[in-house]
Amino acid sequence: MIITSKAFPDRWVLPKGHIEEGHSPQATAVREAFEEAGIRGVVSELPVGAYDYQKFGRDYHVLVYTLKITETLDKWPEQSFRKRQLLPLEQVLKTLRDANVMEIVKTAGATLDKFALR
Repeated sequence: MIITSKAFPDRWVLPKGHIEEGHSPQATAVREAFEEAGIRGVVSELPVGAYDYQKFGRDYHVLVYTLKITETLDKWPEQSFRKRQLLPLEQVLKTLRDANVMEIVKTAGATLDKFALR
């Protein structure tokens, strides 16, 4: 599942967010997937990759987790300013612009079938 960026509505990205105090990275991934993409599911225990980026003059480090989607909601918190697309891996790779994220998605694609069997 990819979503449009809040700051750049024509740019497609992965859901992501800040880890709040007392929450794990996995819990944050689940929360952000719900808030930004309107999906619920089972998150992987370990990240499939990480990347760094800058926004508003600050540096961010992002851990990327897979999420086996169990529910796609018709209404979600950020639906008024985000679009979402559930696409096959090949199309996701053609849609994303960030080379680091694309590489992580490629790597994750190899593990998704294995994760889905759990």
